[in-house]
Amino acid sequence: MTWLPIQGTQREFLDVPEEIAGAAVEAWTCFAAGSARGAVALARAVVEATAKAKGITTGTLNAKIDALAAATLIRPGVRDQAHTIRSLGNDVAHGDLGVALLREEAEEVLELMGEVLNEVFQSPARSARLTAAREARQNAAAAARDAS
Repeated sequence: MTWLPIQGTQREFLDVPEEIAGAAVEAWTCFAAGSARGAVALARAVVEATAKAKGITTGTLNAKIDALAAATLIRPGVRDQAHTIRSLGNDVAHGDLGVALLREEAEEVLELMGEVLNEVFQSPARSARLTAAREARQNAAAAARDAS
């Protein structure tokens, strides 16, 4: 008997909205359980939910990904990665179940999903934290100078 999630297969998605992070974690759980199609379908859903979380709510997923890039929320390379997730996820989502999906491809899709989440949510949050910490130090130093 195997217990899931298998140790070492789970990922954390800090600074990602809870419902999107939960789906991303669930995608990795599917992968760990050997459910490549489930993992890829969830990765596709995560990309779409990411666009919606940023106010991009109309059009196809293809258009939403392009809109993320047009809004400079993702770089062109990450846009291409998101389109790869969309393409492979569409095979699953639209019932093309006869299309072979290798475990390695599913793992790569999940890694690309992580890149999208990093680009849209995690990296900006880290930058904001560092900026706030730097400003707090500068303000504290200025207050100390003024007090002396």
